[in-house]
Amino acid sequence: MQSAQGFPASNNDDALNDLQFMTSIDGSIEQNAAIPPVRRLDDHTGGYGMVGMTNSQIQDGDAKGILTDSSHPIACFFHFLFKSSALFLYTFAKYFTGKSEVSGADFITITVFCILLLAADFWVVKNITGRLLVGLRWWNQVEANGVSRWVYESAETPNKNKFDNTIFWAVLYAAPSVWMFLFFTALITLKFQWLVTVSMGIALTGSNLYGYYKCSTDQRQKVQQMMVRGAEMGAVTMIKNNVFGKLANFAKTVAGSDTQPTQSQPNNAATYA
Repeated sequence: MQSAQGFPASNNDDALNDLQFMTSIDGSIEQNAAIPPVRRLDDHTGGYGMVGMTNSQIQDGDAKGILTDSSHPIACFFHFLFKSSALFLYTFAKYFTGKSEVSGADFITITVFCILLLAADFWVVKNITGRLLVGLRWWNQVEANGVSRWVYESAETPNKNKFDNTIFWAVLYAAPSVWMFLFFTALITLKFQWLVTVSMGIALTGSNLYGYYKCSTDQRQKVQQMMVRGAEMGAVTMIKNNVFGKLANFAKTVAGSDTQPTQSQPNNAATYA
């Protein structure tokens, strides 16, 4: 009996449903090649080797990697955050309002938010990031008699992290420089209404720059004083050691001369006799 397709009938149903293959394996060849990673369907990384990680996780890892050399990464982040936010808001104000020229209520809103961001940056830099990143602090103190006195302090053991110092001073010097550039730009383009915002940026960032510059000057003076004191102490120690050494050598010399036996002089009379 034959099937409808002309194949001979078989008691084995697998013969009709499956194709049979003969496979041979050569065991004399060592196959130690590493199996490459297989990309899964839920892998959104765009590559291999990071299965199960999303783009947001990778971006978070990259952001953390930027500040891995910092001893205080959060302080570094906030040291840059408010400055950049105020500059970004001022530069792209017309895109936030959707108008080619910012005026009226939109101008007041942008100005208020810029000043708030600048004030937040002033407080954070003055009270937190300067103390953590470079070990410096400054403030204004009013005495009982009403006299205002500026106080500049530096830590005895400042933060020696090179990354923190570089970030702190670079951003601190760059901020007032950028606001000065924007001030002259607004002046040349006759946008006098923005001079208030830009002047606040110069005043607040410049105050921190001046305060920390005075702190660093005071710190350098303290370091120089410590070096001078150390040199003086070393010189005094050397002088004391030399004086005591000379006194000890003199005492040994005197003691040695007293213990030496006296030599008798020859009798000239006996010689002539």
